[in-house]
Amino acid sequence: MKKRLRLGVLCALLISATGLYAQDSCVIAAHLNDFIKIEKEVHKEKVYLLDKAVAVDADRCFSTAVNANIENWNYVLTNFKARLHYEELEAITDAELLQKTYIKTLERDSLFQSVLTDFSKKVVEKSMPKDTVSLPDLMNKAVKFFSILKIDDQERLVGKVCVGLNDIGKTEPKRHAFAEAFCFSTILANYQGEEFNMYREFVSGLTELYQMNLGLDRSERHLRAQGAMYALMFKNENLRKMLLLNYERQREYLPFVLKV
Repeated sequence: MKKRLRLGVLCALLISATGLYAQDSCVIAAHLNDFIKIEKEVHKEKVYLLDKAVAVDADRCFSTAVNANIENWNYVLTNFKARLHYEELEAITDAELLQKTYIKTLERDSLFQSVLTDFSKKVVEKSMPKDTVSLPDLMNKAVKFFSILKIDDQERLVGKVCVGLNDIGKTEPKRHAFAEAFCFSTILANYQGEEFNMYREFVSGLTELYQMNLGLDRSERHLRAQGAMYALMFKNENLRKMLLLNYERQREYLPFVLKV
């Protein structure tokens, strides 16, 4: 009787575990290895680690949600994970072991896991309602990717669009990973596009700034130039139209609803 009871309990546990696996098969946290990769690149005899999101096969239940957000995931990997121990990872010579170690690092990363779980529940599993982001809030994030890096020795403004180091962390009281990522990827995709050209809009803004006397002290002038650029881009109609249009194209696979 005891043997039969134990066997029954064991069978029940196996059935329960099988059912749990079936339920969780579309939870992307269990499939990081499928769409996030790390590899080594050598440039001028120096080793670099490159981690990136990659497309997954169409037969996976989460494939459309992941594949529609490749550049967004790359932004998240850059800005919403703990700092990697690069020295330890660089010391790993086996590519398979490097990948395995990196994925384990992401699995233990509370910041990254928080973003991943949030996305999965709102986009893949649809078990939670999406966040609401207002258009002014989205524009506030978007303008931070138009950066004045410095004023050079010839008193010229040196700027860059979609620079890795931006002022979002210094200016936004509440971070929203995918709203930021959406702005970044949309601007980058239209940097010199036919329909929208953000490089041209940025240069137009710089031209306006040259007409303003922003101060005698270079550091103060730099700070004021950056603030003025944010203000100009916040009112930029093409930037607004571009974000709205791309949101309509991607809305199904974004974890937020845009309130206009």
